[in-house]
Amino acid sequence: MKFAAPLLLLASLACVREDRASLHRRSLAPAPASGWARASLDAAAQRQIQTAWIGDAAGRSVPFLIAREGLWESRNLPVEHLLVGKDAAGHPTAEFALKLPEGWQVGEREALHLELDLEGHAPWVAQVKAERQRQYENGGGGFIAYDPASPLHLYDLAPSGGRRHLTLPWDGERYRLTLLPSQGSAPRIRSVSVRAETRPEALEAELSQDVALRPDPKRPHTWRAELPESERIVGLDLELAPPAAPLQPEIRLGEDAEAFQAGYGADLVWNLPALNTRSSRIALHPVEAKTFTITLPEGATPTRMKVLVRRQTLLFPAEAGQAYALHLGGETKPAPGSLGALPSIRALASTTPLALGPREPDDQGIPHREGPDQRARPWMPWVAGLALLVLGAVAWRLFKQEPAA
Repeated sequence: MKFAAPLLLLASLACVREDRASLHRRSLAPAPASGWARASLDAAAQRQIQTAWIGDAAGRSVPFLIAREGLWESRNLPVEHLLVGKDAAGHPTAEFALKLPEGWQVGEREALHLELDLEGHAPWVAQVKAERQRQYENGGGGFIAYDPASPLHLYDLAPSGGRRHLTLPWDGERYRLTLLPSQGSAPRIRSVSVRAETRPEALEAELSQDVALRPDPKRPHTWRAELPESERIVGLDLELAPPAAPLQPEIRLGEDAEAFQAGYGADLVWNLPALNTRSSRIALHPVEAKTFTITLPEGATPTRMKVLVRRQTLLFPAEAGQAYALHLGGETKPAPGSLGALPSIRALASTTPLALGPREPDDQGIPHREGPDQRARPWMPWVAGLALLVLGAVAWRLFKQEPAA
């Protein structure tokens, strides 16, 4: 029995051993003013987002939200003062203002999702000239046109109904839309309905990366591409060799080539220099992927492609000048309560993201916690072997001991 205590001590030491080498943290640049702050993750932090937590200088956990689609409920906005007709050049146009819910301001959601009721004869393709006015009630200046990275288009290549959808950033009070025909005759605008929503895939990507396309030897009319590491892809900028009429690429994301979803790449792309029109932007629902394939109709050839990346953003309440850090590599340290109960968050549209600092050791981190049986499992063969050696020695001594006279 005198050997039982040392054996139990060895087993207990094996069970409580913890490895803190994987714990690290990234400092966050101090917020210039108190209020909502946001931190955009890089690729390394993105991969560990499931166990990340934000702490202050004392190591207290600060509540935060992950900015993602569906974080805020969409809201229908009544349209006021709607005017539809044609401009001086005969192009279909519509002007309207938005009635905001009580307590709301311009930009309460990131984007406006417009549904247009159109009347025209297919096929047609029209470029959308979108303009907005900041202060409508006070007569605050004229309309200012959007200048998107890729022109906005609406199209109807076959009789399929008169409703089309358009997404614009929400930064104005009154809007004007003008349809400029690229193919056929632009349709007449009959009515407009508007919904405010959060759509990260519709925002300007924070990273645009050129990728090389290689023909896929296993599938005809298919090209493969690979990123250096997995990224949160929100869109593609795909240029086609002219002339190419509007077409819909088939996009497959991830290693599993069969994991295609119809929601990926619903946009059309084309390149028609004779008509002075081209479209290359394909919006995707955010998805983490490293490899993907693109299949085009016979005769279509890609000449250049960029992958549009928008990494996750963390939102949290920050005090001006206070030190905060993003803790990674261990267990999550819960913060009390939930920020989701607050009625409105406008940080994504209004604040500059805080920069992440370099990786450094984290003395405030929490190592991964495992059950006692899991922590002891790697040591059990050694403990059992040692126990057998001790028991064998005891048995040998007893065997050699002569019986008393």
